[in-house]
Amino acid sequence: MNRVITKPPPPIDRGWAWMIVLGVFICTFFMVGIAKSYGLFLLAFRNEFQTSTSLATMPMSVASFVYAFGAPTALLLAEKFTAQKVVIAGATIGLIGIALSSLLLSMPYVIVLYGLCVGMANSSFFGNGLVMIGKYFRKYRSLATGVGLAGASIGQFAMPPIIQILLDKYSLSGTLLIVSALYFHVAVAGALFRPIEKYGPPPEALGNQAPKEEQKELLNDIKKETVEPGESVKNGATVQADDVVPLDESREDKSPMLPNQNGSDVDMKAVLSSTGSIHLLPSPEAEKPVALPKKGPRWQMFDFKVLYSIVTLLFTLVSFLVFFGYFNFIIFLPSVLKSKGIEHFNGALLISICGAGDLIARIGTGILADTNIIARYKLKSLACFLCGVTILIFLFTDKMEVLGVLSFLYGFFGGAYVILFSVVLLDLVGLSLMSKNLAVVLLVQGVGASVGQIFLGMSRDATGSHNLILILCSLTMIVGGVLLFAYPLFRKCEEARLQRLERRQMLNP
Repeated sequence: MNRVITKPPPPIDRGWAWMIVLGVFICTFFMVGIAKSYGLFLLAFRNEFQTSTSLATMPMSVASFVYAFGAPTALLLAEKFTAQKVVIAGATIGLIGIALSSLLLSMPYVIVLYGLCVGMANSSFFGNGLVMIGKYFRKYRSLATGVGLAGASIGQFAMPPIIQILLDKYSLSGTLLIVSALYFHVAVAGALFRPIEKYGPPPEALGNQAPKEEQKELLNDIKKETVEPGESVKNGATVQADDVVPLDESREDKSPMLPNQNGSDVDMKAVLSSTGSIHLLPSPEAEKPVALPKKGPRWQMFDFKVLYSIVTLLFTLVSFLVFFGYFNFIIFLPSVLKSKGIEHFNGALLISICGAGDLIARIGTGILADTNIIARYKLKSLACFLCGVTILIFLFTDKMEVLGVLSFLYGFFGGAYVILFSVVLLDLVGLSLMSKNLAVVLLVQGVGASVGQIFLGMSRDATGSHNLILILCSLTMIVGGVLLFAYPLFRKCEEARLQRLERRQMLNP
């Protein structure tokens, strides 16, 4: 007699799902913690090779460039080979690259190995981690995403002092070797990303009606945010006809219909959480992995036609300017502090204080944004402006106490900007265009940060001072914040453009 082995249903919102959250936490802890501590390595590389600042920034610059293009590719690879295998492979590549960099044969040698390997490794972590949370969570997805991404703030808080202590005790070579081993812990996180396909069908597919109660609860949250075209929503933005996702009243769950990668309709639910994350909740049928096409260009993942929209162009420009100032400042912060006479552990401590401010802002800003007291784009605009002003004040003080306050404020306002990034993009372009816009914005933003590190390093070499770095990082954030505040004006220009286009189509059908 043959025994029929029945696979258990997937542990949605329970059990192993929380191990997925732990895996995402570990990934973001090491990925962001090491990346935002690179300024400590910048000083060490400059001293080790007696090289220029611009050359010492290039390992991180190359890593940022590779990440900008590699992250979408890693998502495609995960569809074919599973996120578990891709993340473990990425951690292995990162281990090899950082470990071999510890040989310190030359600066170009470090640039190639560290830059390429860390860039490829980081690109495999973040997106795949969020996708895994999306597959394992429904009711508690907001909480799971917030806990997982908290690893970024805690990593920024914990890693700088650890790396500085290692540099003081084991030199640059020994520190890189130890950091490579720490980095390889992400492979453990990848091992936790058990493919959901290993489980049987979900209970609802077997006739269990209990999960439908959770679906109805989520649907009620969505209906509260549903508005008609032209109606002003709580956050102050005005929804246009193209932004509204229609509901098919004939379907039992009344969930929005969104196009999937193949162009067909898939049942999706959109939920905006207090953590600032956007969650699209697909039906069980929609969660089946989409097979990669055997032929055809891969660059279709970037649809640059979205830049025809004035609103998208505005957000892309704002993101380029703001991220240029925000991320590059933390890279050069240890060097800035050293020029003010603050070195070693005190400098690393100030970077950790930035992480503490970031964590508090992520929680507080998400809650404030959900109250809809002020439009979210205005909150982000204010955060960018104040972060730029904070960076500028670094020019005028060298006291440890004041620098500590400024570091906290930089982390706080920067954290508010980061948590509102995707939320404001959704408010501006609408749910139906969200994914296309996000891919292009992240690409332009990443490439800008990569080029910016080299440019700012060259400015330090040319002037012998960090003042120009602080001024440029400050001004780009301030200008970006002011441009975003003028969003209503750009929206009117976009509406006028669409009306002209519509009239032209009517005259030339």
